[in-house]
Amino acid sequence: MDLIDPFAQASPRFATRLKNGEPHQVFSGFLFHVDADRYIVLTALHCLLRPNTFYFKNRGTEATWADTYGHDLDCEALGISVPLYDGQAPRFRWHQDPDNASLDVAGVPVRLRGQPQAINWTGRFGDYEVLPQGLPLTTGSAGMIYGFPGGAAILRSAPIARGFTLASDYRLNPYAFHIDGIGGAGCSGGPVALRAERGDRTMMQWIGIYVATYEAERLGRCIPRERVMELVDAMIAEPDLWNS
Repeated sequence: MDLIDPFAQASPRFATRLKNGEPHQVFSGFLFHVDADRYIVLTALHCLLRPNTFYFKNRGTEATWADTYGHDLDCEALGISVPLYDGQAPRFRWHQDPDNASLDVAGVPVRLRGQPQAINWTGRFGDYEVLPQGLPLTTGSAGMIYGFPGGAAILRSAPIARGFTLASDYRLNPYAFHIDGIGGAGCSGGPVALRAERGDRTMMQWIGIYVATYEAERLGRCIPRERVMELVDAMIAEPDLWNS
């Protein structure tokens, strides 16, 4: 029986390099399948820039990013190395955050061979069943964060899954939800999923992206799936992103 977690498969470890080739950051992210060989690497914007860099505080600085932050995106597990900039212009996209709500989400368009696992694939995968919706979004609901705390991994490249409970009702705030659990540096950009057991099946549902940790309180801040999908939809509306 296949015991491989589909969300772990969709969440390989990513790294960026500066323009001079030196290492920049190791971080979490995950794959969203658009169609055919077109994918989006979803992560937190600050993973491509630097910690605590929110877009609404940095509007107008985009022309400086290529020389200041990560210039190339690498993923050993996927066998890819892609430039993040065309000259000074970013090839990736990010949530425009019109309400200045710290929507720390970015997406990198990539083409991948072999159709690797994606976060938006639903159905039965061995012992796991991925649902598009239906699991409780109420205070205390249990789930998992997938990421690379401190850069650590299972078998060199698989993410570490850390448990949490929803610290408040998911629907309380349209811009963010909070979880009670240990995330930590290196988990930013990873997917957040609900998990429930039903008989011999493990039910899973992707609900957002992990972006920040408040260490003293074990409190993590996450961006809801609905806001992430706003970015995804905007990128899909730019098909030339995958042709550059």
